[in-house]
Amino acid sequence: MRALLARIPRAAATLVGATAGAVRHGLSRTYLAAENWVVGAKHAVYGLAVGRILLGLMFLGFALTNWNTRAYTFGPGAAWSGQLQYPMSDFAAIWPISLVTGAGASDAGITIVFVLLIVLSILFTLGYRTKLVMVPLFVLWIGVVNINLYVQDQSDNLTRMALLLLFFTAPAEKWSLDARRRARFSGRDGGWLLRLWRAQPVLPSWWSNTFHNFGVVAIGAQLCMIYAAGGLFKAAGLPWQNGTAVYAPIQTAQFGTWPVLSDLVTAWGPIVGIGTIMTVLVQVSFPLLLLRRGTRIFGLLVILAFHLAIALLMGLPFFSLSMVALDAIFIRDVTWKGLADRVRGAWKGSAVEAAPPEALVVGPQPAADERSELHV
Repeated sequence: MRALLARIPRAAATLVGATAGAVRHGLSRTYLAAENWVVGAKHAVYGLAVGRILLGLMFLGFALTNWNTRAYTFGPGAAWSGQLQYPMSDFAAIWPISLVTGAGASDAGITIVFVLLIVLSILFTLGYRTKLVMVPLFVLWIGVVNINLYVQDQSDNLTRMALLLLFFTAPAEKWSLDARRRARFSGRDGGWLLRLWRAQPVLPSWWSNTFHNFGVVAIGAQLCMIYAAGGLFKAAGLPWQNGTAVYAPIQTAQFGTWPVLSDLVTAWGPIVGIGTIMTVLVQVSFPLLLLRRGTRIFGLLVILAFHLAIALLMGLPFFSLSMVALDAIFIRDVTWKGLADRVRGAWKGSAVEAAPPEALVVGPQPAADERSELHV
């Protein structure tokens, strides 16, 4: 009996040691996996490329659609708002954004600002000297939208934060003119200024990968907070609780840009209720939906439908475009690459189908037995 009792402490010590060893091993593997994810390679490079393109198109669309009313909305005609003399935004007094605010006091000044915004938006969309273009683009964009806060929406705040974070990432790693230039000069060495001009890596890979991946995480975290906070705010409102909230905004004169379409969408009550409740549930649970591939696809599809409805039924296309642009980082690189390969294959296939039959015959034809081997 004594021998049996004496074995208990030793067995317990063995179990505790084994458990501690397993915990240490698990923590070590987790740490190494996390370290490898951060420094090993850049993630979401295709998603960021899509986000860059869509954000550039959003900036360009904003400038073009406001071109005819630029003097009234953001120029000297905006004196009606009182914000030229007494800015409501703190950004208006920060240099160099204050230069844009000052340019808004004259027709020529606001015209120059819009021309520069259009040019930089095109360059940013194409991914030409992206890091150099992002700095003046940020200043012009923030300066313009803060001249008149009455015409702002929440996407302006998001794009401001996103542009700051995008500067630490590699948004032109794929599908850009910078990527083509980098491939052309691959293997060539030079000073860091020359390499920077060629869009070649300047910092060590582990350093740039760390900045990039933390930037991606920060953008994703910001989006999760926006969706979750928006969903919780909606859940506290009675119209969202009883399933009628979707009906009100698209039936107002301010947001209902397509009255006939608004009547068609809201004609059947269950659709209004499903759209209202589904919006709240997906927004509140959005961070959790991202944890699994199946639920992530479902959540992103619902969010995409949500933004398409806002763009079409509420007349807020640039708000929706900016949100969809940043949501692109949640789609895996392999998915974007596969989609691009399919589009490229379809494009090449259409060229082959359009060619005359004689153009497809190149060189001598194989014999019958050789053709059978080729088919096998």
